[in-house]
Amino acid sequence: MEIVILAIAYPAAIVVLFYLAFLRPVQQQQKRQRQELASLREGDEVLTQGGLVAVIKEIRVPEEQGPTELVLDLGGLEVRAVATAVVQRLKPAPEREPAALKQARG
Repeated sequence: MEIVILAIAYPAAIVVLFYLAFLRPVQQQQKRQRQELASLREGDEVLTQGGLVAVIKEIRVPEEQGPTELVLDLGGLEVRAVATAVVQRLKPAPEREPAALKQARG
């Protein structure tokens, strides 16, 4: 009876350790990446997979199914890229003051 329990327990323990050591960290990183992509805004400075540092000028979400497209400003040169090409946000967009507050102050 003990042998049967051990024969089941060891493979189960190996599967659990494999999940905790390899699969879970990858899943957590993918979740963070999806959240980061969802929070991108126009004006954010980003780093792309190609090593380009650019500012997001426009975000185009397709009406039909397809990848979200970004228009990136590389300092005078505009390029189109899919949102998944963004590796990380370097600087968030500066906060914009609502027009009503600007008129009240000015």
